[in-house]
Amino acid sequence: MIRVALIDDHVVVRSGFAQLLSLEEELEVAGQYGCAAEAWPALLRNAIDVAVMDIAMPDENGLSLLKRLRAQKPGFRAIILSIYDAPSFVQSALDAGASGYLTKRCGPEELVRAVRAVGMGGHYLCADALRALRGGEQPPRALAALTPREREVFALLVKGESVKEIAFRLDLSHKTVHVHRANVLDKLQCHNAIELVHFALEHQLLASH
Repeated sequence: MIRVALIDDHVVVRSGFAQLLSLEEELEVAGQYGCAAEAWPALLRNAIDVAVMDIAMPDENGLSLLKRLRAQKPGFRAIILSIYDAPSFVQSALDAGASGYLTKRCGPEELVRAVRAVGMGGHYLCADALRALRGGEQPPRALAALTPREREVFALLVKGESVKEIAFRLDLSHKTVHVHRANVLDKLQCHNAIELVHFALEHQLLASH
């Protein structure tokens, strides 16, 4: 079960998200908050797998709240929700430690996909956010340097699967998957899973996300 917290000052938006997520058997809405002051103590106290939080809130923006939460709980995972898709907003969210980014133009099914991916240890950027990050030219890269097993791991990582899920799927130990993941990142000159997704999109290896 993935426990989800919703932080948004618009009651209609928040309740709509809650109703949508509650239809999924493996998702549980464990808390709803209208501002950072309400969310802060509850998120510190309660076990939450992923928080969906708006950037714009009346008392404190979502990025500031996320930074404070991650300072206290380094493993805290959140999806930032915003009306903006400018590169500066997306990059600021990633710098704050967000594991996902959605714009409010995304459909309900994409919210569910994002919560599942981030709740299980992966990452998720909507298409608008990915396009925003594509701004500059990247040096040419190729998958030719990867071994067949590393290609398998790469394909699963860009789908948002966690090391644990990949280990189970490929019948490998967690340690072996971590080694493959490190090799993939190194060979493709990426620093994290978000950059792997960026790489996959840039080279048309990711049809949709």
